[in-house]
Amino acid sequence: MSRSYWIETWGCQMNEHDSEKLSGTLEGLGYEPAADPQQADVVLLNTCAIREKAEEKVYQFLARLRPARRANPSMIVGVAGCVGQMTGAGLREREAIVDLVLGPRAASRLPELLSEAAARRGVVDTTLYQDGLFGLGRTVRRDPARIKAYVTVMEGCSKSCAYCIVPTTRGREVYRPLAEIVTECTALVDEGFREIELLGQNVNAWRDRDAQAWFDELLRTIGAIEGLRRLRFTTSHPAQLSDRIIAAMSETPAVCHALHLPVQSGSSRVLARMRRGYDRERYLDRVRRLRAAMPRIALSTDVIVGFPGETEEDFRQTLSLVEEVGFDQMFSFVFSPRPGTPAAM
Repeated sequence: MSRSYWIETWGCQMNEHDSEKLSGTLEGLGYEPAADPQQADVVLLNTCAIREKAEEKVYQFLARLRPARRANPSMIVGVAGCVGQMTGAGLREREAIVDLVLGPRAASRLPELLSEAAARRGVVDTTLYQDGLFGLGRTVRRDPARIKAYVTVMEGCSKSCAYCIVPTTRGREVYRPLAEIVTECTALVDEGFREIELLGQNVNAWRDRDAQAWFDELLRTIGAIEGLRRLRFTTSHPAQLSDRIIAAMSETPAVCHALHLPVQSGSSRVLARMRRGYDRERYLDRVRRLRAAMPRIALSTDVIVGFPGETEEDFRQTLSLVEEVGFDQMFSFVFSPRPGTPAAM
C-alpha cells in the first residue's frame, strides 16, 4: 500500500523552500502527497518562530489534528523548523500527539528519524548539522508549473540582533561553495526555470573563501547563465549591502531591480538598542546609492513597532524615514519577545 504525507508550512521563502526539500525526501522514500492532513500517514509542520503569533498557529493546527491522530495511532506527527528547534522536547510536553521534533538543520536526517519515530514516539533531533538544509544528495520537489525556483546559498545568521531568535534556531552562518550553487542553478535553467531566487537568512553575507568569491561575484556568475531571465535574492542586511553588491545588481541584466532591505526602525537610538550594526543615516545612504545606480528600483522593508524603550519621538523618526524612502511595500509588526533574546529579558 502507498503511504502519504502532508506538510503544513508557515514563514518566509526559506521555509517554503525547506518544505520543497522535505517533500522531495519523503517522495524519495515512496510517500505520495495526501489530499488532506487527516488522511496522511506522516504529517510534518514546518514552522516559524520569528514571532509569537506564528508559533501559536502551530499549536492551533496540532489541536485540530488530535481527532485524526487518535483515530489513526500509526500516523506520525512531526514538528520541523524553528519552533521545533526552539522548543525541542518541550513540544511533546505541551502537545502529546507530537511523535517527532527536528530542527531546521536536522532535516537531512529525516529518513532515519522517521524510522525511529515509527518504532518509538518522542524522537527529538535539534543538532545544528553543517550541511543543514542545503539539499545535498536529495531531490527537491518543485512545482513544474512554476517558472521560479528557490536556491539556498547559505544557512543561519551570525548577527546578534537583540530581538531575533534566528541565530538560535538556525545556527551560525554556513555557506555553500560557489561551484555547487552554479551547478544547481544551471540544472534548473536547463529544466525550464527562468527565474531563480537565492535564499539565506543573511544572504549578502555569502562567501566562498576557497574560491575567493563574495556575494557580488555570485550574482554576476549566476546572472550569466544562458537562459536565465530573472535573478533575485533575499534577505539582505543593510550593514552588509556593499557598493560591490550594488554595482553587481545594476550591471548584471538578469538581476531584478528590486530589493527587500529591512530597516526595523528609523531611530538611530533604537537601532543601536536593537544591535543592528547601522544607524539611520547609514541606511538612508544605502538607499541613495541603490537609487543612484538603479533609479527605478523597487524597495520593500520590515519595521518593528513598540521595541522596548521606544519613545514617541523614536516612532516619529520611523514614520519620517518611511516617508523619505517611499517604500513600494512594507511589513510592520508589533514587537514580539522571543525566548532567550536580550530584548525579551
